[in-house]
Amino acid sequence: MVEPPSSPLPSGSDLVARWARSRNVSYEARPEEAWFRRWEPYDTMAPPTRYFNGVTIGSPPGLIVLVEPWMAFEDSEPLERVVLGYATHPGLVRRAAMRAGEHFNTRVSFLESPPPPTVKIGDKLWDEHVVTHAASSGEAAQAFHPRLRQLLAGWGFQGQIELRAGGLCVHYAGLTPIPENYSRMRRILLEILECAVAYPRR
Repeated sequence: MVEPPSSPLPSGSDLVARWARSRNVSYEARPEEAWFRRWEPYDTMAPPTRYFNGVTIGSPPGLIVLVEPWMAFEDSEPLERVVLGYATHPGLVRRAAMRAGEHFNTRVSFLESPPPPTVKIGDKLWDEHVVTHAASSGEAAQAFHPRLRQLLAGWGFQGQIELRAGGLCVHYAGLTPIPENYSRMRRILLEILECAVAYPRR
């Protein structure tokens, strides 16, 4: 049986590949889908058709993974093109998700796996501007603890963050999949990760 030809790569893929080579980090034009599918279903984001231009960077004791989610059929262009960032770290132990703003990739179908309930944290500024999902208000407040909330508020963060045991996923609105934004997403991920694992002492 003859396999169908691979779908063409998104425009600009060669620039991302060159950026990854210049930094001596792993690049896959069509990364292994299974790794990303294990993160699904997302609580706040719709799953993409597929993933392109994956970059993996060692960040002991975990990994940083940057990728372009293709939010359209493979033979058509998505409404927007973005970069998603993933970080793995054993210090992440809480599960919660947040969305600030309205975004093209927001999940709207919950037939098989509804997200955790929408909760309030008890922080007036946060609760007025952010939709938060977690098993309870207490779990959300511990996952998005005050230092992390302060970091995101200082950025005027717009997008989605999903925290879970061992990992986090970030969509930062407005970051198109160009080399400069791969670099920026890496920095954003590292700052969020460093802050997220610094749970307050009780």
